[in-house]
Amino acid sequence: MEPAYTLITNEADYREACATVIARAERELLMFDRNLVPPRLEDKSRIDLLSAFLAAPGLRRMRIVLHEPEYLRRTAPRLMQLFSRYSHQIEIRQTPDNLRQLADTHIIADEMHVIRRFQFDQPRCALILDDPGAVSPWRQRFEDLWEQSLPCLSANTSGL
Repeated sequence: MEPAYTLITNEADYREACATVIARAERELLMFDRNLVPPRLEDKSRIDLLSAFLAAPGLRRMRIVLHEPEYLRRTAPRLMQLFSRYSHQIEIRQTPDNLRQLADTHIIADEMHVIRRFQFDQPRCALILDDPGAVSPWRQRFEDLWEQSLPCLSANTSGL
């Protein structure tokens, strides 16, 4: 497919772009966010997309780096249930204190597609589809953040 680039400037289009990236994932989803609230992953339609991705045949995995994981635990019961159900496919880490000032966010699917929000308090973002070259720097940024972050929100902990 031909690469596609879209500048997004409002919350509704941002959430739709998040759904687009998630729907295109076939092997791996990588997410870096403050708390996963802006993409509204707790909404039933997003839970259904994530469930379909994780339940599909083949090796599927999702890795998430958050600044504020406790917020997710307290306010996202559907996501926590999903994380518990697919705990063998999902890993969640928290950024260390020295990285909490990072204000951008992104969701990456299969090293091909990304929605990148420039600043988590602003809806302005870029959607890139079918362009591994353009996605590669954000994939590397995610891997760097992953290495520096610590495991948190164990989805298989009793009571979740």
